[in-house]
This record gives sequence, C-alpha cells and structure tokens, in this order.
Amino acid sequence: MATGGIRNEIARRFHAFFCHASWNIGVVREPIHVFLEHDAKPEVSWFRPIHKGSYLADPFGIVKDGKIHVFCEAFDYGSYKGVIAHIELSDEGFISSPQPALDGPFHLSYPYVLEWNGHTYCIPESYQAREISLYKADSFPTRWAKIATLVPDFAGVDPTLFYHQGKWWMMCTSQDEGPNDTLFIWHSAELHGPWRPHAANPIRIGRNGARPAGTPFVHRGALYRPAMDSTKTYGRRIVILQITDLTPTEFREEAVSLVEPFGGSPFRDGVHTLSSVGDLTLVDGLRFTFERTEFKMELERERAEVIGKLCGMGHKH
Repeated sequence: MATGGIRNEIARRFHAFFCHASWNIGVVREPIHVFLEHDAKPEVSWFRPIHKGSYLADPFGIVKDGKIHVFCEAFDYGSYKGVIAHIELSDEGFISSPQPALDGPFHLSYPYVLEWNGHTYCIPESYQAREISLYKADSFPTRWAKIATLVPDFAGVDPTLFYHQGKWWMMCTSQDEGPNDTLFIWHSAELHGPWRPHAANPIRIGRNGARPAGTPFVHRGALYRPAMDSTKTYGRRIVILQITDLTPTEFREEAVSLVEPFGGSPFRDGVHTLSSVGDLTLVDGLRFTFERTEFKMELERERAEVIGKLCGMGHKH
C-alpha cells in the first residue's frame, strides 16, 4: 500500500474507533427560505443533549391545535437502532422530553409528517423493511397505524413527499443502489397511491445533491428542495436545489445555495436536515464524540474482520 493509502487507512480507523456521531436537533426562528440567502447566519436554539450513548436527528414538524409538534429520530448506540420520538415546541423552545411515537422491529428515522384532508400522516424511513410505508395517526401524536405500502420491495432512504401542480411526488434514494448518491422519483394522483416510477429513474446520481434532506418549499413561485452534499463526508452540509422542470418524464434542477454547518455552535461538524414548520425551520447539527458502546462494537467488527481474513488464508492452503 502506498504511503498516502496507509495514512488514509490510519485516519479512517482512528475516526471509526474514537470519533462517533452525536446529532442534535434545533430550531431557527425564521422561515426556511432564509437559507437561500448566501450570507445567511441564522441563530439556532438547540435541544438540550439527551443521555450519553444516544442522539436526536432528522426533525420534522407539524402545527396542530395551535401547538407545534416535532418528530425526530431517537438513536441509541446500545441497540444500534432508531425510533421515532415526539417533542413539543413553543415560543420558549422545546418544552418536553422526547416521547416514543413510533417504533418497530427495524430501524426507523426521517419521520416525514404531513397533514392532508384533515388527517395526519407520517412516512418514516424504514429501508430495513424493504418498503416505503404510510402511517396515519390513530391518537395523535403517539399512536400510529400503518395503512398502506406506497412502494413495495424497495429499500427507500429518506422518502420525501410533496404536493405540486395537482400531483403527489415522492423522492428518495436507495439503500441498495447507494443511499447517498442515487435519487429516485415516484408520482401519484392520490396520497395512498398507486405510485408510479418516474420515466427517467434514477434521475440523479452523485453524492452532491441526490439524497433528500428535508421539506421541499415554494418561494416566490419557485420550487426548491434541500439535499445532502456528502462529497467530503456523510452529512457534512446541505445544498438547496431549485427544481425547474418536474413532470412524469422530465426532471431538471440546479444548485442555488449551500447550508454549511453552524460554526460557533456545539454542533458544528455537520448538518443534514432542513425542514419547514410554519414560519420556523427545524435543523439538526453534528458533533463528534467518543462513545464507549460504539468503540466496543468497532473493536468487535475489527476482530471479526481479522479472523475472517485469517480463516480465508487458511482455506487457500
């Protein structure tokens, strides 16, 4: 291995053993379109960090009965699994502890919530179940029932739905094809489906804007969507793209703004969610910490890899 390759491998292993992701959610008390301004430096009010060995990420919100309800991923390093949690937000900030809202036998994250025809729905990421599913609130905000499978046999990552020009659209990447760099689109006349794939799927390939990163929005008649820019590292920053052409057969977009990590804050190592709720914007931020549980798991993965290689060498002889 060349000297540069050795250095890169050492850096990778050091990061895997000692630098572990710790995300947190926050609120910016400005509308989402403020992030279109290239010199925007919005102030973030962060949720108080939860207990060590876990974190909050992927915040989405909905206004219901005059209250702002925030849903997010609550990840635990011990189980290495995420569940969907609910937190209430007021003018004073986050005013409740995370309460379980949606759980399952598989990892759940990115709880994309929306209101339609008087009902509240959630489309969480559930790629381990190999389907994109629609949940409806039975008893809002903590009881949900799965009512439809929108896309079967597809390991969708960060499914993002929006209604535009008389049609429903859904965008997500694929865990199988590359969770950070291969974007797919579906469309439907009704929220419940049937959902049909875009004629040009996959419509975007590349780590600089494929994976969705929050709620699409319209500003001054133009349609925008936040997406991850993970060209350097996963979740490093967000690119906002203007969608200029969206039909069942055509798709065009162009980058118009970058959202960098929130420098000067405790969570300045990354950002990968930007979602609108009323006149506010929900965000998340990353900082790297040392997690004992993840350190032990990485040691076990390293041990298993070494044993596997030694066993392979033995079989060759």
